[in-house]
Amino acid sequence: MLELEPFDDVVTGIKTATAQGGKAIMWAYSYRVDNVFFDAGCANAKEELRSHIKGIERLLVTHSHEDHVGGCSVFGPDTPILAPDLTIPVLKSPPNLNEFFQYVWGQPEPIEDVELMSSQFSVGDLDFEVIPLPGHSQDMVGFYEVHNRWFFSADGVPLPSKKRLAMDDENVPQAIATMERILELDVDVLFDFHRGPIRNPQQYIQTRIDFLKGVQNQVRDLHQEGKTIEEIQSILNFEPPWYMDLTEGRFGIDYLIRSLIFDQP
Repeated sequence: MLELEPFDDVVTGIKTATAQGGKAIMWAYSYRVDNVFFDAGCANAKEELRSHIKGIERLLVTHSHEDHVGGCSVFGPDTPILAPDLTIPVLKSPPNLNEFFQYVWGQPEPIEDVELMSSQFSVGDLDFEVIPLPGHSQDMVGFYEVHNRWFFSADGVPLPSKKRLAMDDENVPQAIATMERILELDVDVLFDFHRGPIRNPQQYIQTRIDFLKGVQNQVRDLHQEGKTIEEIQSILNFEPPWYMDLTEGRFGIDYLIRSLIFDQP
């Protein structure tokens, strides 16, 4: 399914999702900025996306996760696709998703032609700086428009205010440092890629930083006391969501705890 969410006469949110019972399982935002697309949403909505890409001159990809790149294959050969260096090989040879993630987002198709994204670019009168956003994904970048103080943050700021899960390759202390860097940018509007535009987002971001730092202090203290990862999870009363086993090890509470103990920004 697909819905449009105009922000102003230049920026439009393109929301894609898999429908379940007529409702979105979880929205993934792409953004159309004039004649440029930022990300391409999920593969299960790619045919609906096809009717909204007329006149698009470029597609810029923030990172390689399937909810951001699933629609890349609907852009024709005359539309350049640009991505960060580490994202390019994943776009050309995407991993095969298990049944759960194929249902939730859909399987991306390989993209043959992908160009390396530059550190700066313009869209009409808008000037963007490409900002590395490692942590959630090591290849992830965001786009900062200095004149309007807009920041297109991809997944740089966690959707839940109390993040209790991580992926097996996620560096959570690095994600905290990334959010702190976003705060330093003087952002007026945060264009989140799951929540949508957030005006004056400083408290929104700070709440997530404070929660994760609080959990980090707790888990490191418990680790110093000799508690195991399993014991720390039990003490914190972090219960797995219903779908945990369906991810087949891609997500875990233990990944979050282990990263907060051992990883460095």
